[in-house]
Amino acid sequence: MIYPVLETERLLLRQLTSTDSADLFEYFSQDKVMEYYDLEIFKTLEDAQNIINHFNGEFEKGKGFRWALELKSEKKVIGTCGYHNWSREHFRAEIGYELNPKFWRNSYMKEAILPILIFGFESMRLHRVDAFIDPSNISSEKLLQSLNFKDEGTLRDYFFEKGKFVDAKIFGLINE
Repeated sequence: MIYPVLETERLLLRQLTSTDSADLFEYFSQDKVMEYYDLEIFKTLEDAQNIINHFNGEFEKGKGFRWALELKSEKKVIGTCGYHNWSREHFRAEIGYELNPKFWRNSYMKEAILPILIFGFESMRLHRVDAFIDPSNISSEKLLQSLNFKDEGTLRDYFFEKGKFVDAKIFGLINE
């Protein structure tokens, strides 16, 4: 299968490549990005290459898609967004995303998620998209609500991350 390329006014959504390692390392090495992420802070460029390999491996196994969000004006990857835990049998997948803090509060993630949702509902035949977030991640909650995701509650001690159990707020979007 050919990796789908999506485009918005400011962004090119494409497959991650090894040349994106430095851009990903720039923000995956920051505490404020990793605060709500289930990985440790990146210490080397190899860490960035490993996550690129992981995301591309999930695509190759048919388990999901993770697009590089390339800012067209700068030819720079400013984040990623996509689907994981794709369950074809149940017509659902989880969405995940992160963005370089230099580009926060400019609606880039909302701009990226809209065509990704359309792709999910039309090409992947999804009926439902889930999002799990840390209950204290207010920015992510506001983003999901602006995209019409519904708060479906808090799952207590749902994930074991960085040596401790953490709650997860679940949001869902149904293709109606």
